[in-house]
Amino acid sequence: MARRTAPHLFCLVLLPLFALMVGPAAAHAQDTTAASLQGRVVDAETGDPLPQANLRVADTYQGTITNVDGQYTLALDSLPATVVVRYVGYESVRRRITADTPPRQTFRLAPSTVQMEEVRVTGSGNPGETIMRRVIENKQEWWPALKSYSVEAYNRFTLANDTAIVAVAESQTTAFWDAERGTREVVRSQRGTANLQGIAESALPAAELVLNLYEDNVGVFGNQMVGVTHPDALDYYDFTLDTTRAIDGRQAFRIEVEPANRLSSTFRGTVTVLDSTYALLEAQLRPTPSLSTPRMLKEVDITFEQQFSNFGGPYWLPVDFRARRDLNAQLSALISLSDIRIRQVSRLNEYQINEPLPDSLYDADGGGDEIAVRADSTVGIQDLSSAQPDSLGGGPFVPYSQDEQTAYEQIDSTDTVQDAFDPGGLYGWLQDLGLVEEGLSFGGDADETAASDTTDGAGEEATASFVDVEGGLPILRFNRVEGGHVGLRLDLGVGPLAVTGRGGYNTGPSGSTQWSYGGEATLPLGDDTDLSAGYHYGIEPRYRARSRIAPLWARLSNSLWTLAGAPDYFDYFGNERLHVSVRHAFSNPDLGLALQLRNERHFSVAKSTDYNALGRSVTQPVNPSVGDGRLRSVALTATLGDGGLLGVLPINRVEATVEHSNPDVAASDFDFTRVEAVADARIETFFQRRFRPNALDLRVDAGASFGALPLQRFGVIEASPQPYTPFGALRTLDDRPYQGEHHVALFWEHNFRTVPFELLGWQAPVEQDIELLLHGGHGRTWIDDGTEQRLLQADGFHHEIGLSVNGLLEDTLRLDLTKRLDASGLSVGVSLLRFW
Repeated sequence: MARRTAPHLFCLVLLPLFALMVGPAAAHAQDTTAASLQGRVVDAETGDPLPQANLRVADTYQGTITNVDGQYTLALDSLPATVVVRYVGYESVRRRITADTPPRQTFRLAPSTVQMEEVRVTGSGNPGETIMRRVIENKQEWWPALKSYSVEAYNRFTLANDTAIVAVAESQTTAFWDAERGTREVVRSQRGTANLQGIAESALPAAELVLNLYEDNVGVFGNQMVGVTHPDALDYYDFTLDTTRAIDGRQAFRIEVEPANRLSSTFRGTVTVLDSTYALLEAQLRPTPSLSTPRMLKEVDITFEQQFSNFGGPYWLPVDFRARRDLNAQLSALISLSDIRIRQVSRLNEYQINEPLPDSLYDADGGGDEIAVRADSTVGIQDLSSAQPDSLGGGPFVPYSQDEQTAYEQIDSTDTVQDAFDPGGLYGWLQDLGLVEEGLSFGGDADETAASDTTDGAGEEATASFVDVEGGLPILRFNRVEGGHVGLRLDLGVGPLAVTGRGGYNTGPSGSTQWSYGGEATLPLGDDTDLSAGYHYGIEPRYRARSRIAPLWARLSNSLWTLAGAPDYFDYFGNERLHVSVRHAFSNPDLGLALQLRNERHFSVAKSTDYNALGRSVTQPVNPSVGDGRLRSVALTATLGDGGLLGVLPINRVEATVEHSNPDVAASDFDFTRVEAVADARIETFFQRRFRPNALDLRVDAGASFGALPLQRFGVIEASPQPYTPFGALRTLDDRPYQGEHHVALFWEHNFRTVPFELLGWQAPVEQDIELLLHGGHGRTWIDDGTEQRLLQADGFHHEIGLSVNGLLEDTLRLDLTKRLDASGLSVGVSLLRFW
């Protein structure tokens, strides 16, 4: 089966116009032919449209809503039928529809003239609080009995930038909700504007984006917002009675909703409650400024609207969902995107409550002719024999606005979504000049591996050619041993084999080390297993920058800093190495194993240059020699848990490596066993409902060796080569890391996010997403006296504690104020951090 991928992140949902069908029938006979109505719902006195008016077919769970212009389209399964139109503050209208009724119908609703009685308050002196307490108590009586339901849904997403609509996507789905197993969705049909051609190859889940504002907890951007009917809502909200309106002769209370605490994950807005039943009729809510979002979203403006209706017994469920999401994305001070505007409208109808749901929906393995497309907790399933990905079939729908209609008519396949959101800032300017291309590589690490994917997205066949050339990527770097390095990386796909080749020239040394070359080939042995072999000859760092987010960035930042005249952070040695690896990944638990056979020839290399671009009088340190010889070893690496992304996603991971080299077994010139492990954990501390709660990050890095460990295998506790100091490095240890046969280090960092500024009521840094962090580092290495002198390294423990302000200059600048506890003086540094 061809692999299918979800549509582009920006690409969202659907609607087509459908023809009116009114079947002829004899006047004296009952007509059971399906039909449809379209028209408008307006104010009877002013003629103004009534947006989101609710139309229902009497004695059924069928219905629809009007759009922003009061327009509607309503499907009728049979005739005759009675249509009921409801709008809070107006008298409802009932109209009998027969075969002779014109298909266009305008419903004129008169404002309610019912005299409202004074609201009587018992208990609390706040009538809004009294009413909402009754709503919450009433919900607690019927909500536990709601075990499951299915519902027919129409969904439309409109994507726009700051000037025009970019894309429209629509779907008809059947959503299934189970109190214990979550949400599933069967995508019946879908459609989008011409620039969303991939929508036809992939089921488009939408149920996950249809929120139920009646729930206790409402998920928004990963935040668990406290719902207005949560059992503890009275502790989180201030409810104030605003006005009393009428609907069908009954009172409807409009209640203002405000957060009781500005730091809690809550909403503000209004809800409307029906008297006597004390059920929500509608909600208009927006998250409070405490909403936590990914750091790339600098401005977020979100509004949700929803109506509810009774669906048998005590159950009140949504009949629609409307959302407006305006986002401003800023990846860094160098990269920005156009404003992203997303409009969503969803119509829910034909509920089936507490009826058995198909177990196959929750079968992770799928089967038969079903295609499962998983997006978090939502699964879209289509039957291949009946899928209609390019059409929507029957209704009910919500009519287009004029702008949406124009977009459907004018957008063609050349109007790509990516072009509408081209990056701005310095990066966009360089891209426009052709100086920056996707995949450009700087300072490539010799340990990098390349992988290729032989299938395209959207379930399409891979390219037909047996050999697939990915392209040549330049590699540029500078250091005190290689001098300037200019290289090229070429990625190839040869059938199932992924091949990477590298070559480069060094300006500094003479002889054979002027050149570097090598490559790697990876062959999949199964879904979770691959075999790889690689060869490399050249100069490479003697120790890796484990904590520097990516080896590529570590080499690039070191190159720039060395060119500026700062001491080169790395030490180097010559290496001719061949390795063969077998890797296997287990899904449960999340465990990866890699077994590697290594055959390496190590040799010392000397410093070749003190050059710097600023012409400063700088003498780079001598590059220490290593133990020359042939190193043959076997290494086993086990990785347990998810690496996440520091500062963005939780990190809970343990990685351990054991390497053994023995002259008696493999004729190696070295005899040692080295054990190394690093463990990362994130503990959420305060405001855990937020997407980015206050959190404590921990890292333990330790290693030990037995036998005569060569210098090129020493463990490292990382230092702070300004201006780049990531988590996992000692901020008050300048330029050179600690090295040793044994090492141990503990790093911790508590991110208070913007909460301290929120508590002070200082809104400016909150709006700029400036964070306050408290952090520390502790560690030492053990090294013999001779090697210690050769590396110019002191002995003993290192302790430090510091305070940082992160997020200055749009995530690019971080100010650290760190004190080393076992030495006098205060070390102040400015560190450049990237947000990826």
